[in-house]
Amino acid sequence: MSSGPRRGDTEAAPAPSTRAPLVSVIIPSYNAIRFIEDTIASVYAQAHRPLEVIVVDDGSTDGSWDLLERLQATEFPDLILLCHPGRENRGETIARALALGRASGQFIAILDSDDLFRPGKLDLQLQALGQHPDVVLCHTAVEVVGDLSRSSYFQSHFNNNPAGPYRFSQLSEYLIRNRICNSSVLVRAADLRSVSWATNIVLGFGDWVCWALLAQRGRFLYLDQPLTGYRVHPDSKTTAFAKHKLRRLFALLEFKLAVLARLEQPVLAARVFLSLCETIRLMLVEYLWDPAGHVYGNPPITINPVVRLLLLIGKVSRWAGGLPRVLRGGRTAP
Repeated sequence: MSSGPRRGDTEAAPAPSTRAPLVSVIIPSYNAIRFIEDTIASVYAQAHRPLEVIVVDDGSTDGSWDLLERLQATEFPDLILLCHPGRENRGETIARALALGRASGQFIAILDSDDLFRPGKLDLQLQALGQHPDVVLCHTAVEVVGDLSRSSYFQSHFNNNPAGPYRFSQLSEYLIRNRICNSSVLVRAADLRSVSWATNIVLGFGDWVCWALLAQRGRFLYLDQPLTGYRVHPDSKTTAFAKHKLRRLFALLEFKLAVLARLEQPVLAARVFLSLCETIRLMLVEYLWDPAGHVYGNPPITINPVVRLLLLIGKVSRWAGGLPRVLRGGRTAP
């Protein structure tokens, strides 16, 4: 298994030769029978070679495993198919970890089973990483496919990142919202293997945990080109979070707990802890709101001293967490 280049090594821009770096594309798939064939085809349509494509079926029940086997036998003979023992469903984060254990590329591209690569994506990202040896992760702008009625929201969300190499953990929104589209990421394999990002995420944001931990290894780079097709549809987790604010807050709390448990740098850990307190305050505010009280005659909520203390701690934590940005004059450090 290749260990991949270390940061600081000099890399040449990719060229169509046998010396071009191997890219491993890992695709976790769960009940994605409607999209998985187009997703895989978009990878094999990339001009870059050599290429390794690994699909992990995460216990699908919709017949997509049979489809994957047919695709391997007929259209994509080099496709690597994996599954958990007993065809269990263990979540997309664990599925990505299984794929990473099998991958042999110097670079890892991550792709969700309903998204797409646009032509030239990998070559452009490899060229960018070759020009910036200290950058550990390169991500791109997206183009929405599927439900185009929401394209402006998602494109403004994912296509609003700093120009040039940047420090992810120094962004003002680092712990508030994730502006990196998972399927747009190309990362150095050695750096990805150096952090313990695979964890038991229940509600989502496992990719965000990975970015937060990788931020300790080096800078990130954003390419302002729509090289990733981001699919919006009713069954996506993003849609579920948009409909249920509390679900997103619980996922945000889980994300911060996972990051806090794994961070190596005490200063970053302290910032995550303060942000976690603010998330608890926001959750308490949601639970203090009584949507049925005025309709069904519920008695008013009495706020006990413990809750008042937690609300105060959350407010103080929000202020303290924002203090470093104030001291920097509101600028994001390069």
